[in-house]
Amino acid sequence: MSAKNTVLHGEAVLDDSLGCTILSGDVIIRHLAQQLRPEYVVFLTDVLGVYDRPPSEPDAVLLREIAVDEHGNWSVVKPILEGITKQVEITVAAHDTTGGMVTKITEAAMIAKLGVDVYIVKAATSHSLRALSGELKDSIPDDWLGTVIRFSQ
Repeated sequence: MSAKNTVLHGEAVLDDSLGCTILSGDVIIRHLAQQLRPEYVVFLTDVLGVYDRPPSEPDAVLLREIAVDEHGNWSVVKPILEGITKQVEITVAAHDTTGGMVTKITEAAMIAKLGVDVYIVKAATSHSLRALSGELKDSIPDDWLGTVIRFSQ
């Protein structure tokens, strides 16, 4: 029997140094993943997945697969990007108090290091339903739009 857990959002928490702050749902799910070791984790977002630059920019490329090594460093596996030295730009919206995609990728990398695949996908789409249902566990179909982050030795 497998249990399904859902974290919908972050939460306001008391903090010894900050007084009160927002604890990101992405951080919460990492802690849950460390304790529960699920088969996979799904982060639902307002974009298809992780891009090589802000998705609103022309020619932004959806990163389909990201590998994380034992040190937590990550590299793009699919698609092969021209200019290997090209940096992926990660921005945070001014209204996002929990770190946006920066926190999401950082937390996803730590979860992937546990051997747990992480799917970052747009909410309320057929792609998110496929990720949530476990359909992607064995292989990622070419017609699935999202980003998978997984451990690579």
